[in-house]
Amino acid sequence: MEDEIKINRTLLTEWAESLLHINHHATLIQRELESGNIKRAADLAERARKRAWKLFNELLEHGAEKPEGYSEPDKNA
Repeated sequence: MEDEIKINRTLLTEWAESLLHINHHATLIQRELESGNIKRAADLAERARKRAWKLFNELLEHGAEKPEGYSEPDKNA
């Protein structure tokens, strides 16, 4: 049986908001790519990546397990 982890509603709401922002960035990236604005699309992609990475680490801090096969990013890359 899995361990039960209690998360408060405020934190869950913050995580939900982060996911909506990531989704919004993805939509904006698609639009910028369609219009040929690669520089803007790259900027939006980096913002989405940072937000997703922050959310991932917050989930780990609150008890989530790293996915099978996960390895830390190469810090020299």
